[in-house]
Amino acid sequence: MVHILDQIIIGIFISITIVLGFAGYKHSKTLHGYIFANKSLGPWLLSFSIMATYYSAASFLGGGGSTYLYNLGFGAWLTAWHVIGVSLLWLFIANKLYEYMSLYNISTIPEFIEHRYGSKVAKYIAVVVMIILFMLYLVSVYKGGAIVLSTVYGLDYAIALLILLLPVAIYIVVGGLRSAAINNLYLGVMMLIAAATTFSYIMAYIGGPLEGLRKLVNMTIAGKFSGSLWLRIDGAGPQPAIEKGMLVPLIMSITFSIGVAQIALPNILVQFYTARNEKAIEKGRIIGPILVALYAMLMFSLGAFCHLVIDSKVSNYQVIQLMKDTDWVIPTAVNMIVPEGIRGLILAGPIAASMSTIAITILSMVTTLIKDVIQPFVKLDDKNALKFSKTLAILLSLLPIPFAILRNKLIVDMVGAAFGTIFAVFIGPVTIGLFWGRGCREGAVASMISGAVTGIIWYIYIYGETLIYPTIPAIVVALTTYIVPCLLKKRK
Repeated sequence: MVHILDQIIIGIFISITIVLGFAGYKHSKTLHGYIFANKSLGPWLLSFSIMATYYSAASFLGGGGSTYLYNLGFGAWLTAWHVIGVSLLWLFIANKLYEYMSLYNISTIPEFIEHRYGSKVAKYIAVVVMIILFMLYLVSVYKGGAIVLSTVYGLDYAIALLILLLPVAIYIVVGGLRSAAINNLYLGVMMLIAAATTFSYIMAYIGGPLEGLRKLVNMTIAGKFSGSLWLRIDGAGPQPAIEKGMLVPLIMSITFSIGVAQIALPNILVQFYTARNEKAIEKGRIIGPILVALYAMLMFSLGAFCHLVIDSKVSNYQVIQLMKDTDWVIPTAVNMIVPEGIRGLILAGPIAASMSTIAITILSMVTTLIKDVIQPFVKLDDKNALKFSKTLAILLSLLPIPFAILRNKLIVDMVGAAFGTIFAVFIGPVTIGLFWGRGCREGAVASMISGAVTGIIWYIYIYGETLIYPTIPAIVVALTTYIVPCLLKKRK
């Protein structure tokens, strides 16, 4: 039960985002200032913005609660792959991409693809795939934040969606990327505070990690599972995966797909263009990985320990239901052991994660549509282009709402496929193409199309039967169709 003090705290937290939005106003008076913040982001703003963009509400709800169903090996590998992914991003990709985009005055990922491969066809394929997949991905981000808001305030889910969107729409229209980055610093701090507070309360309740492990081993979960299974990577997890002997491959494929995806997500990569200078990126190499790693270490194994918090207070049936829908594990545990007021601070975490991801993703789509689709065909002066960009930001922010409200199974499946498919689509043409000189136009086009088609079809029709996570076959197909044509193509 959420109390009035929790509601007030979350209300204040959301109101602050609107106030902070005006801090970027002076940078948003021109189109370049609105969509690129006049390339003014220092290391702290850049690092927090990338971290907060990457971690959506799913990281707090799903990531935090996942080991309530899966074993602790899932949490360990999810953390490890996040650390590996963010290290690759900052150590190898950030500076290289910044130099390339600055040298050729490239400001979007589709524009990078056009310049790198000399193909307008490749650029427009990138635009279409990027817009469709990001729209689908945003549906899940909207849902995560709206579920928390509807629970906290007892609101209709559709109203909660609008309340989640309203402050984001205000501050991205008022201040553009600069406001989004400033808010992401604030929202990122809130996410870390929420994660640290949640971790502290759960650990204090169970007597610390070591005592928690001892208690977990000795308990029986849902009246039939030994708690010791949660300490084995081939132990606890979805029953179909266990029965087919696919639990370990499933854990490794899911954690890899989620953790390493950051090296190829356009809404993350494009932010390096907004860095103030190379020194900002050099300092970000230290700050950025620490932020991502810290959040991952605090959150991603908590679900298993929540058995010690929740199970004795609910029926075995309710435990099974939570294992089927682990998004509710952390909120349930928080509601049981955290006092009023602090509970509101914690529940602000997934809302913050949703808002930060929505803002940058919407702005990255606006930038792509303006720079890659509108301006090449329609001559707009800076003033009108700026007005058009802000109108487009509002329209794009509203588009995911009908899909977030619908419960159609096909939509749910496509949303689930979107995140990993974005990773598969762009890892070849962008991430590898940044370093590999033989990358070619034919490979880039084939890779983007095959990666998108494979990821979505596999998730909808094949994943349930094989339990091979769709991102893996999508990456295999996408990289094969990228590399093979380029190796076969004769050099001029």
